[in-house]
Amino acid sequence: MTKHINILMYLGIILMLGLSACNQAGVESPTASLTATTPKTTLSLATPYAQEPAAGICGSFEGEMVTVTLNPDIPDPRCSKVRPEQKLTVINQTQNTLQVSIGSFTTSLEPGTSTIIDTPFGEYLAQGVHQLQVTPCCGPELWLEAK
Repeated sequence: MTKHINILMYLGIILMLGLSACNQAGVESPTASLTATTPKTTLSLATPYAQEPAAGICGSFEGEMVTVTLNPDIPDPRCSKVRPEQKLTVINQTQNTLQVSIGSFTTSLEPGTSTIIDTPFGEYLAQGVHQLQVTPCCGPELWLEAK
């Protein structure tokens, strides 16, 4: 019996030494912060809910940024054609704090503030129509067209 206890103590000491060596080698567990420009998980392409928008008419933006304004009633624009290399700016023109998400990005947006998702649409959205999810209500459609 004493022999078994000695073996267990010996194995325990080896295990503790091994774990402390890992800690001293600078091995740290990964941490991530969640912001509008940091994805919740590894970027994978979000699946569209449709291939064509319900709104019928979609505006388009020239340049690098697509800007969406969240108003108390409806977003402006209600639908936008976006290109894979463009990025998103969201402006909160309501009196409420809004939860905004698309693909693997999410943020809380205070009244009168804006946020930028500094990752091109083509890196986190699959081709098709996506909804900018806004809680409590009413986000626009973003139609990612072919490259």
